[in-house]
Amino acid sequence: MYLKNSKSFNDKKRYLLKIYGIVQGVGFRPFVYKKAKEYLINGWVNNAGGTVVIDCSGIKDNLKSFILSLIKEPPSLAKIEKVECISLEGSPYEDFSIKESTEKLSKIKFVSPDVGTCPKCIEDIMKKKTDRYRYAFTNCTECGPRYSIIKALPYDRKTTTMRSFEMCSSCKAEYENPMSRRFHAQPNCCEKCGPTLTLINNKKEIIKCDDPVLETSKLIKQGKIIAIKGIGGFHLVCSGKDEEAIEELRRRKKRPHKPLALMMKDLETARKYCEISQAEEKVLTNNKRPIVLVNKKELCELPQNIAAKQNKLGIMLPYTPLHYLLFEEDIEVIVMTSGNISGEPIRYKNNEAIDHLRKVADYFLIHDREIHVPIDDSVVKVVFDKEAVIRRARGYSPYGINLRIKRNIGALGAEQKNTFCVSRNGYVYMSQYLGDLRYLDVFKNYQYIIKHLTNLLDIQLEVFAHDKHPDYLSTYYANKQQVRKISVQHHHAHMVSCMAEHDIYEPVIGVIYDGTGLGIDGAVWGGEFFIGTRDSFKRVAHLKYVSIQGGDKAIRETWRCALSYLYSIGYDELNFINEEEKEKVELVKQTLSLGLNCYKSSSMGRLFDCVAALIGIRKCITYDAQAAIELENIADNSTTEHYKYDIYAKNNMYQIDYKSIIDGVLKDLKDGEIASVISAKFHNTIVAFTEDLVCKIGKCYSLNKVVLSGGVFENQYLLKNIYQRLKEKQFQIFYNEQIPTNDGGISFGQLVIADAIIEKEERADVSCHTS
Repeated sequence: MYLKNSKSFNDKKRYLLKIYGIVQGVGFRPFVYKKAKEYLINGWVNNAGGTVVIDCSGIKDNLKSFILSLIKEPPSLAKIEKVECISLEGSPYEDFSIKESTEKLSKIKFVSPDVGTCPKCIEDIMKKKTDRYRYAFTNCTECGPRYSIIKALPYDRKTTTMRSFEMCSSCKAEYENPMSRRFHAQPNCCEKCGPTLTLINNKKEIIKCDDPVLETSKLIKQGKIIAIKGIGGFHLVCSGKDEEAIEELRRRKKRPHKPLALMMKDLETARKYCEISQAEEKVLTNNKRPIVLVNKKELCELPQNIAAKQNKLGIMLPYTPLHYLLFEEDIEVIVMTSGNISGEPIRYKNNEAIDHLRKVADYFLIHDREIHVPIDDSVVKVVFDKEAVIRRARGYSPYGINLRIKRNIGALGAEQKNTFCVSRNGYVYMSQYLGDLRYLDVFKNYQYIIKHLTNLLDIQLEVFAHDKHPDYLSTYYANKQQVRKISVQHHHAHMVSCMAEHDIYEPVIGVIYDGTGLGIDGAVWGGEFFIGTRDSFKRVAHLKYVSIQGGDKAIRETWRCALSYLYSIGYDELNFINEEEKEKVELVKQTLSLGLNCYKSSSMGRLFDCVAALIGIRKCITYDAQAAIELENIADNSTTEHYKYDIYAKNNMYQIDYKSIIDGVLKDLKDGEIASVISAKFHNTIVAFTEDLVCKIGKCYSLNKVVLSGGVFENQYLLKNIYQRLKEKQFQIFYNEQIPTNDGGISFGQLVIADAIIEKEERADVSCHTS
């Protein structure tokens, strides 16, 4: 954020200010109005495109104080990126007013994310004999829906889904009263004029009751599963203490093992079941209200089937009036998971949700405020006392950051955990999490969100960046566009996502541990050491290739992965295989010997799967990285030993040979070592050879900056230990914080790489023309 032409304060008494950033939907115009009255300023303020424009005149010193107060004390939800100040002649105004918004094109546009309910609005819904008592859609300029209801900019009621609700006289009076916190609050409403709730069963029959929320709370206590429409879509909800209801929800949702998110009544309740640090408390209670991964208490009394074989729970606090009201009926904890069948997109339209979820939910609590943009809950954790985002969505998206990008580029992201990014006038905007593009409905939603966000931000895309994999649906989408396409290697995108987040331009060592991603040699990469910059990279080390049989089936059935590793080292004792699987094993061995349906892999994720299967943690998985997560969760933190490993150089490339590592695991198994110690020794081995290789590469190439990225770095045991070890060796280490280290960050890296490639080409062209 900066102030242009600030020296003009010395001799002018009228200015035109253009304020860029998140300044719409955050109470900025009412704030400017109040400040103008405070400093005796005349003129006007309005929304213009994605900016706030102020024409202000007054006494010189008052004007200076007025403008500085706007910059230094903006509303809590605002984020000012830039201020332009132009001096004007004359002083034609005798008062200060809020003018009608205009659709004037703006160089920079921002959209406010959806915001959790503020304390004052919570007070309002608890006050009896008022129009907002127990009213589930209460909001003000400090809180409520934003991105999910916006159809176009500038942000006014008529450009949101609240357009169909005409304010009653009392709401309109608040809306027009400069001293009210609902002054120009666009979604402002009350029970007389706003959206309404309806409770229906899964046969589409309306449940007649005086208070649908109260009735819903009773149904939750009875063990029923309810689909509840929220800010960005439906949640599937049941009691967080009812083991049978949770198991039934899992069965119906087709989610047998993946942890379920919980909503706790309040922070005190959360502390009853979880260990919560000060940093985690800060993230839990901020107005973004994400799901936060926190450690379970050792004697946590909640049902194990919420998050079996996990050390952590994903918890959040209420963030809408409806949520607060649900907990009024002696409820402490509810399961609140995305309203979808596993793998599908979150459902957000009433009829669509009822059609798709009627076999999952017993009842539906719906409302008539349209959701224009579906958006899931965000997921974060705390690493080294700082927030690290796992999934950017509600409260965090759309995310805008100034990276000084010169071109209008669209980056289409990965196949799984998809997000996409666009750039305009220097800024990069990242979409919300969209899911797995292999599902048709997700891909349809992906195309809808691309169209909506580019229209909203008024971007004409000139270039598309996409993954090198030719079979990804994002690549298919790119190939349909009539503009230039730039393909980007998957793990280079991971590396650059971290570089760009930390504003790094110089060469770095990139350690990229991941599950999948097409390499430039056609193999599946994922255990990689790069040196490189934003526009290019060189692979200097990797896990030794293994031939894995079974394609995607080997990811779901991790025993196939283990068998592939054992076959490659000539090991034939297969004690980890059950009797009923022996027939399959012989077939897999035959296809390995013939090289049928096999692929070469250097993936760290597959090595984790191998070890997890060998020690009996998980031989088949039902969600991404399940085996690796459960392997991390059992690791004994007191164990310091590691397995022997071998690094050898071949054709100027270091390779880590996994044979000694697997030999060590097999020996421990034969000797009766417990799984928690084997897991810790395996993790420690990765930490040790990572340190060893980074030191070798750093010395060889005279590099000191190291970036750690890729989905495997969601593993906190690895991340923290590698970070500490490299820090002790005086390296500067960077990891993803606000940009997900998983595939949710791929689009961010792709866009920055595409821009750097074009910049390099243009510099080369200029050099050719001038030489």
